[in-house]
Amino acid sequence: MRESRERRLLYLSLFVALIPMLLLRDFTSSNELRYLSIADEALRNHVFFAFTNHGAPFTDKPPLYLWIVMFCRWLTGAHKMWLLGLFSLVPAILIARIIDKWTMYDIDGEGRSMARLMLLTSGIFFVSAVTVRMDMLMTLFIVLALREFWYMQSGEPGTKHCRWTFPLYVFLAGFTKGPLGFVIPFAVTTIYLIVDGKIRLFFKYWSWRTWGVLIILTAAWFGAIYSEAGAGYLHEFIVKQVVSRTFDATYHVQPFYYYLLTIWYILAPWSLMVIGIIIASLRPSVVRSSIQTFFLTASLTIFVVLSCVDSKLQIYMLPAVPFMVYTAVMFLPRYYHNKWIRLSIAIPAALIMLALPALIFATSVFKGIDYLNNGMIYAAATVLTLAGGNTLYHLYNEVHPERTIQIVRRLAGGIGMAVFVGAWALPSVSSDIGYGKLCKTAEKVATERHINTFCAWQLDHAENMDAYLNQPVNVINRNIVPSTTSNKKPYLLLTKKESLSKLQASDVYTVGGFAVVVCK
Repeated sequence: MRESRERRLLYLSLFVALIPMLLLRDFTSSNELRYLSIADEALRNHVFFAFTNHGAPFTDKPPLYLWIVMFCRWLTGAHKMWLLGLFSLVPAILIARIIDKWTMYDIDGEGRSMARLMLLTSGIFFVSAVTVRMDMLMTLFIVLALREFWYMQSGEPGTKHCRWTFPLYVFLAGFTKGPLGFVIPFAVTTIYLIVDGKIRLFFKYWSWRTWGVLIILTAAWFGAIYSEAGAGYLHEFIVKQVVSRTFDATYHVQPFYYYLLTIWYILAPWSLMVIGIIIASLRPSVVRSSIQTFFLTASLTIFVVLSCVDSKLQIYMLPAVPFMVYTAVMFLPRYYHNKWIRLSIAIPAALIMLALPALIFATSVFKGIDYLNNGMIYAAATVLTLAGGNTLYHLYNEVHPERTIQIVRRLAGGIGMAVFVGAWALPSVSSDIGYGKLCKTAEKVATERHINTFCAWQLDHAENMDAYLNQPVNVINRNIVPSTTSNKKPYLLLTKKESLSKLQASDVYTVGGFAVVVCK
């Protein structure tokens, strides 16, 4: 009962910490705004499978997440960050709950409590919980698929339904993000069967039923694409995007060792502990249970598979994070009295303690981040500094030594509180991050001046501002300086404030780091 209450309190605390960010922050100008624009275009064109972005075929992503964006737009009549953000935050909590229940007989209550805290406050997992992307949803389906496989191969009673749900979750993972949603479950289950000496049972789990469900659902999906857009679009989707983005990428191309360099802040602040324990547990002398072997195999297999794919971003490593964290906690009892465990917490705590002095230094030296000169940002940095110092004090307090779980609670709680405090600064800094306030100002000026044409210059992804303005935005070549006078048709020019020096503009409205120029 106490553990259940503590778990619910943790999930509630996560909501409380992150809800201000969902309520107050703007959509980022790159991927998030693009998804909104694509969803609006699909609603106008009444399409559900063959998406376009300003008329150009958009074959980068499967439809499931875009359907969610479209549904939320239809439901509320506008794009609401708090609503779309729930489709990342809720899956994050579900992932923690599923793995927590999955390991309840293999990790004690305190261990699972610590694992939940570490998972939910791990760098990329924490950030992804409030990011409008499909990665967290894909990770949820991958976790569900691997859990169903585990139940099947363990032969537990009442798991016959897994023969159907396993391929369904694999398909949904691919239907959310793309081919890696299929590749990751396939690779993890295959490698585990090899490691466990059961490869002869491969077709028991990847049976005619599994392949049949996957083939039928995929054929229906591709058939729907063909019926909406024809063979050309389908060919581009399968060959130019699904295949090339996985094996011969032209975007986000990084060397194979990219994740060796970035895993440290992907798992921060727990990276030293998690990676150290995983490496130590690879020794041949370490005796592993079946579930420890499975989680360790999943962690390493996902890491290797993603390293072999040309296109790499930190967020792509998200499916590995739950397995890495819980693997470390499974093996942690072996190393409780190892000095490395204490040091692996002390080092990030010491770095976190430098948050306030680092912020003061950065804002005084780098003028491009003036928007961080905000009272709530300083308050959040102060909370981090105090949390790091508090963690170090109790970590090395020999008079009243605390257990690892208590130390983790202190550091994780400080991180959550700092995010909650810092989020209240978003209304004042959002005009420097997204285009929401810029477009709102532009709409107001357009109404006052009776101008109905919008142009953008030297702004990235400006064409997607139609999601805010509800009409097309003319993007001017960034190498051509637009005229602000003697125009046959008046228009509003949206640009960066730093670009005003290149224009002969007198009628200007500034919005954070951006500006609206009235061109007559």
